[in-house]
Formats: sequence, structure tokens, C-alpha cells
Amino acid sequence: MHVSQTTSPYQKYFHIRSRRGLIGAILALQAVVVGWGWWGTMQFTRSSILTKIRTQVIDENARAVTFLSNAVAAVVNTPLREGTKGWEDARRIAQNLNRPGRTNMAILASAGGSIIPRGEKGREDAKPISLGPGEIESTIITLLPGREAAVLTDLKPGVVLVGEADWLGEASYIAVLENRELGAKFIASQSRSAVVHAERQFADTVFFYAGMAVLLVLAITGVGLTFIVNGYDSTLMRFNRMLEGEVERRTRQGLAIRNGLIFGLAKLADYRDTDTGRHLERICRYCELLATQLTGAHPEIDRAWIDRLKLASSMHDIGKVGIPDNILLKAGPLDTDERAQMEMHATIGADTLIAIRQHVGDDDLLNMSVQVALCHHEKFDGTGYPSRLSGEEIPLAARIVALADVYDALTSKRVYKPPMSHERAVAIISEGRGRHFDPVVVDAFMAVHVQFDQSRHTLQASDGEAERPMLETALARARNARSFRINRAA
Repeated sequence: MHVSQTTSPYQKYFHIRSRRGLIGAILALQAVVVGWGWWGTMQFTRSSILTKIRTQVIDENARAVTFLSNAVAAVVNTPLREGTKGWEDARRIAQNLNRPGRTNMAILASAGGSIIPRGEKGREDAKPISLGPGEIESTIITLLPGREAAVLTDLKPGVVLVGEADWLGEASYIAVLENRELGAKFIASQSRSAVVHAERQFADTVFFYAGMAVLLVLAITGVGLTFIVNGYDSTLMRFNRMLEGEVERRTRQGLAIRNGLIFGLAKLADYRDTDTGRHLERICRYCELLATQLTGAHPEIDRAWIDRLKLASSMHDIGKVGIPDNILLKAGPLDTDERAQMEMHATIGADTLIAIRQHVGDDDLLNMSVQVALCHHEKFDGTGYPSRLSGEEIPLAARIVALADVYDALTSKRVYKPPMSHERAVAIISEGRGRHFDPVVVDAFMAVHVQFDQSRHTLQASDGEAERPMLETALARARNARSFRINRAA
């Protein structure tokens, strides 16, 4: 069954594969959000700052012009005239209140003359700027906040007017107060360019420190994320290791149960055969020796493959459960029809295992078991059964089991035959090289035949004792148990 896999459009652009990638992605997202918020906030703050500074400048001009008028009135009690002592006192007061780059103080006498000091506070060489009557009259003030237009010569005495005007050749914020008793107009002004410069400096400073604060937040977030992600990752890795260990333990347990059941099933099948009780153990051991020796010659052979072969080899004759007892347990030679029925055990065994595989799904062990059950009686020259396969058409596992099965049959003692010597069995297998057996498998056998002999002595009964088939042993136990109960009852 084909399962289609859909890819999210986000996966095309975002591939987070590491802790650094995760931290970077979070920081990037936070930088975008915080940066957007910082920019929007700064724009709003800048507008508020500009409004506040301009309001402050206007208020400062109004306070300054009121203070100048009161200060001059405190020392001068006659109308201001250029060249008089009162005029000089007023000029000095205006000069002392002047702040270069900020508020610029001016006094305009109604009778003519001007006091517009330009210079630092306390400097005696600061020269006043003189304006002609036409220039004064032509000065238009845009009053704030209503933005009505007014001229400098048409003012209400005693009332401070604030606004914007083209004053002293540049756009300025000004405040004007007329004092009729002194016969003069008092003016405080600040150029708009100076105000804008101050605004920019202040806004840039706020922007800078706000930006530094944003970077500090991102840095602290990055450090915090690193600790949090590392801690989470360590915890996750620990839980993953625990989970992997538990999965591995349960997998091993499940495989052990499966293998035990399969081996038990093979043992059960042996009860109906004339083979002896330890036949399967010897076949497993012989196959392991051969497969280990063949590891270099066949790249597919590894430790897992060998372990599967050991278990699959025990299933080679499972199909004999479908053979009638009169044929399976016959002591003498089989006739042609009986031989044909006996040879059916390979197909029966394979069909049985295929049916199991259909229920449990594809499985490497079952696949190999099917190959072994079906093909372990095939011969390398194509004269075997059931399909007369030849050469490498025969699965490698079946070619290995075929040699192991023949060696065990030759060297095992039965009640109806003596065992063949190891040397004689080696000679027969060598003679079958290229005909009955795969030459490469025979070469492997010749390299480890001594270990075959050692395993045979370990897993067989002593030479003087014949092994009995498992079914015969079970029947004997049943008869003995029955006789024991009868004797006790008597």
C-alpha cells in the first residue's frame, strides 16, 4: 500500500534541525516582533516628544518675555529711549538673560531703537542688532494654537502672545509682550532650526538607548533560551534513552517469546518424525558455523542474518506434520508413491509459513524460513525437489541448511542404522561438491569440519547409546506412566 506524503508549505522554507536553529528561529521571531514594536513605539514617542518640546519652547518663551519685562520695569521707571541710562540698563538685563542657541531676548522701543543682544551671557562686547521701523511693522506672527495672523505693531498691552514668525531672517518660535508704561515691546525667540536640532538629538538619544535595550532583551533572551533549550534537550534525551531502553527491552522480550514459540513449534513437528530430540539443536549449530565462515564471501551475511538462519533452520522439516504416519514412520524404504508424498513436506512447510506471514505481515525471519522449508532438498546441479532449482537459484540459506541436514543425518545413530564416522561424512560431502552442494558452502564446511565434529560430540548421545525419536520417547513415557498407575491400583 502506498501512503502519500504531503509536505507543508512551511517546510519548504523552514528546516529546524538543531538546538542552534531552534534558538536562532525564536530569536529571529522575537527580533521581528520586538523590532516592529520598538519602531512603532519610537515613531509614536518621537511625535509625542516633538509636540512636548515645542510646547515647552513656547511656554519657555512666554515665561522669559514676562520675566524680562518685569526685570526691566524693576530698574527703569521711565519710557525707554536709546542713549539713556535706562536704555543701557535694559540692554544689560536682556544680555544677561540671553542664552545662545536657546532663548534670544530682544527689546523694541516704541520711540525707535532696538536691543537684540547676540553673544554669551556677561560679554560686554556683544553688539545689539538694530531693526528699522519698516522691518518691525512687517513682522507677521502666526499665533498659536489657533494660528491667527497678527503684526508685531498691533498687540494688546500686558498680554503675552506666542506663535511662529520669520524673525531675524529665520523661522522662529516667539513670544511678545508690550509694556505701554516703558514704551517698549519685549520679545523672546528661539529659532526653529535650533529647536528641530534639539528635537533630533533628544529623539536620537531615545532611539539609541531604546535600541540598546532591545538588543539587551534579545541577548538575555538568547542566553535564557540556550539554558532552557539545553535543559529541555538534556531532559528529552534522558527520556528518549529511557524510552529507547524500554523499547529495546520489550523488543528483545517479544523476539525471545516469538523465537521460543517458533522453536517450540518446530519441536512439536519433530514429535511426528523419526529424528531425535537434539536434531534441531545440532542443525542450528552447524548452520551457525557455516554462515560465520561464509561471512566474507557473501556481504548479506551479518550477525543478524546468522541469528535468523539459526532459527529458520529449525523450521526446515515443519511440513512433515502433513505427511501420513504410515509413510513418515515407515521403517523400510519408501515406494515411488510414498516417496512422492514424502517430498510434499517441503511444499507443505512453505505453505504453512506463508499463511502465517499473510497474517503477521512481511518479516525477515519468516521470509528466510519459507526459503529454507521449500528449498533445503534442492540440489546444486538441479536434480533436487520440489522445483529442481539449480545453482544460485537456490536461496543461500537453503544451500547452507541442505549441507547441515545431510551431515547430521549421516553422523546420527538411529535404532535402524549405525552412525557414520565424521571422516566418512566429510568425504561424502566433499564428493557432492558442485552436484548436491554449493561448492562455496562445501569449501566453508571443509574449513570448519573439525568444529562440526566437536559440536556433534557435544550435542549427541554417547557412541554406545542410540538416540530414540521424540515420538517414540513420548509413547514410552506414556506406557510407563500407565503401568505405574495400574500397579499402584493393584
